[in-house]
Amino acid sequence: MDCWHPGPCPSCTWKIWLLLSLLVPLFPVFPSTPLVALVGDSISLPIRFPLPPVQIQTTVIWRKNTTIVAMGGLRPNFTVVVAPSLQPQFSVDAVRGSLNITLVTLATSGIYTVEIFPLGSSVKKENVTVLVYEEVGNVSVTPPSAEATEGDESVAFNCTPVRGVVSWTKDGQSLSENSRYFLSDGYLQIRRPVRTDAGPYRCVISNPFGNGTSTANLTVYYGPETPTITISSSGLDVDAGSFVLVNSTVNLTCLAPSEPPANIYWNVADIEDFDVPSLPVLHLPRVQLSQAGQYSCLAINQRTQRRVRNTRHLNVAQKPPGSPRCSVTSADNGTTLLFLCSWPGGSPAPRLSFLGLPKPGEEASAPNLRQLLTAPFPAELSGSLVTCLASHLTGQGNCSMVPEAPSGVSLSYKSYSNISGPVTVELSCQGTFNPVEIDWFRDGQSLVLTNSHSELSPDRLRLTVQNFTAPQDLGEYSVVCSNPLGSQRANLTIQGPSISSWTLSHGPHPGSAHLAWIIPNGSVVTSFWIQMQSPNQYRSTEGWKTVDVLGAANRSATITGLQSQTLYSFRLVPWLGSQAGNASHVQILHPPDTSLSPGAIAGIVIGSILGMLLVVLLLILLLWLLWLTCRRRAGNQKIPPENQQHYLSRQFPNGDKMEPYDPSWGNPRWSSDSDIYAITYEKHLFKYGSPTTLPISTMDSSSPLPAVHRGPRNVRSATQV
Repeated sequence: MDCWHPGPCPSCTWKIWLLLSLLVPLFPVFPSTPLVALVGDSISLPIRFPLPPVQIQTTVIWRKNTTIVAMGGLRPNFTVVVAPSLQPQFSVDAVRGSLNITLVTLATSGIYTVEIFPLGSSVKKENVTVLVYEEVGNVSVTPPSAEATEGDESVAFNCTPVRGVVSWTKDGQSLSENSRYFLSDGYLQIRRPVRTDAGPYRCVISNPFGNGTSTANLTVYYGPETPTITISSSGLDVDAGSFVLVNSTVNLTCLAPSEPPANIYWNVADIEDFDVPSLPVLHLPRVQLSQAGQYSCLAINQRTQRRVRNTRHLNVAQKPPGSPRCSVTSADNGTTLLFLCSWPGGSPAPRLSFLGLPKPGEEASAPNLRQLLTAPFPAELSGSLVTCLASHLTGQGNCSMVPEAPSGVSLSYKSYSNISGPVTVELSCQGTFNPVEIDWFRDGQSLVLTNSHSELSPDRLRLTVQNFTAPQDLGEYSVVCSNPLGSQRANLTIQGPSISSWTLSHGPHPGSAHLAWIIPNGSVVTSFWIQMQSPNQYRSTEGWKTVDVLGAANRSATITGLQSQTLYSFRLVPWLGSQAGNASHVQILHPPDTSLSPGAIAGIVIGSILGMLLVVLLLILLLWLLWLTCRRRAGNQKIPPENQQHYLSRQFPNGDKMEPYDPSWGNPRWSSDSDIYAITYEKHLFKYGSPTTLPISTMDSSSPLPAVHRGPRNVRSATQV
């Protein structure tokens, strides 16, 4: 700028202005709000603080940043001069001192300072910020679409033209500068892009006169990641991640995150074999045990040229049928216990183990588990629970057993036969034992089965004797139950058919007889014959007549169709097949006695006495009720009108209220110690008995009480006092 000065340039005045301009920064500055303008507009920068009076000499200086724009006297004479290089764009208002700027450009932007030097007063200073903008116009981002691979050095976008404030957003979130984002005007640089950086980016340029927007898209290639293989099965209630069931439909799905999506290839076992189906889902219908094994999934990204493989084992399971089975047996000639657990038929084999044995149980992945326990045995072993725990892919199972020393051993028998047919006798051993070895004896000798006449059941608990006959097969049978924990013996004597005792009595209906009998323990009977004799048969040659034949289970019978007044003889004949046993002793059924027994007579006498006592009590009760009724009627008898006692309301006013004694009544019964004024009518009756005639004449409340005359008189009226 050429040297310039306002008006005449005497050296003293110039020096004074120069000195003032140098001292201005020492004075306080009044703040102001920015003034915005559009390129080509005209603006005026006002002085916002009050100016000195017109008569006071005042000097004004306008600066832009540190450059003087205009200076000179404002009052009383206007001598302000604008720098020649800024004319005619800049001018100063002669009245208000404001700086006027026409046709502003971007270069007009800056901080303008106005300084006022009033003579004799302090200097005032104010800053005015001028911001000049262009119209935003059309905003664009280059490149509009960018591609990068995860892990690259960087990728960048540039937003133009920059005619205001620039802001970047992604997914609605504002981007700020950090270690990964570098922002400069419209420039955005993304360092080390990752897959989450992919997507649209939005650039917004705005100023007070408008805004513009543009977007760009970033694609980040990555992967594939290590594939994830999932297994699904059509089998219900099956965890396909652990196993699948035979004959179920299985899908193996390979997922490998990748951009672009990776190509998927499958192979089984051979990891070098790439010639396999290229589908994300491998479908296996009706899978079999032979298809179990390793399945590999290969993922290839054609853009990144990366290949990744993963392997998953497919377990195909066959559920074992039923539940585990447990048993305990004797081994080593009855000196050791062998515990067995079995759960066959599954694939893979289940894991088996014992729980409850004295020493730690073994485990095995096999269909069967055996564990041997040798003597000496703990005392608590007998009766304790031993459990086999079975675990299979398809589920859990268990079974239990209780090793027990023989106890409560006994023998029982049954006989089977058609009437008069061959007899079969079955002896059974009962008791508590596990395991057990059973030996049978007869008459102290070991029972040797040499023919089909006798046979033992597979568990040796039942001995069956075919064509049982007496006396060949009778005798003492014994059984010995033993195991490594102990032994016990039981005996049973089998004897021929017989009756130990029996009773005969009249039946529940006239003309009937009831028989009941007992047979000895061990007596083998297949039927009972009930025989009878009547007096006519005593003299005939027929002898005993069989009236009924009953099975072996019967122990009583009722015979009907007898003549009530006839004497009959009865006996019982037990039979073993076609062999008759000893007949019972004979009992005679006498005709029923029609006379009263002593007990019946005694009952009748006692009943008669009790009946008479009851009649006497009823008579006494009736007389007492009559007495009560008569007494109640006597008490309620009415008194004739001429004998009734009448009382005025004055005599018993208000119940028990006391009134002064008046001797004028002259009645000895109404003396002071028995004042009728002090009692009610009911109390008077209670104290003096039934009422007597008390004549009362009509009187006025003001007249004296007349004398009392004995004798009946009619009461006409009563005046209440």
